[in-house]
Amino acid sequence: MSEADVERLAALLGLPIEPVSRAAVAEILVGRLTAARLLAEFPLPDDVEPAPTFRP
Repeated sequence: MSEADVERLAALLGLPIEPVSRAAVAEILVGRLTAARLLAEFPLPDDVEPAPTFRP
């Protein structure tokens, strides 16, 4: 994720992001995308079903 990517995404969403903040935003987004990828790729058994309500 580059600063140019952040600039394009911000424009699409109508979010004002100062140029000095774009590098930090890009770094944060890379971390979030990495975490999301780990969750999406986590193997689950075929018999697992989501719970309708979380109860700790």
